[in-house]
Amino acid sequence: MARKANYEEKISALEAKIEKKQSEIKALKAKAAELKAQKAKYDYQELTEYMQANDLTAAEVLACIKD
Repeated sequence: MARKANYEEKISALEAKIEKKQSEIKALKAKAAELKAQKAKYDYQELTEYMQANDLTAAEVLACIKD
């Protein structure tokens, strides 16, 4: 006689795996957002330092970019 499959256990196991992966994805998205914010802060700091070192205003930089 063939063994009966316990579908409820299999479904519960799969749902638990899905929940775990969703938690992992959420954590990874939060880390990615944090890194993007850090990069933006670094880029801004680098730009302002360059502008100060070269005695440039924001308007002058924008004019160069638009051309």
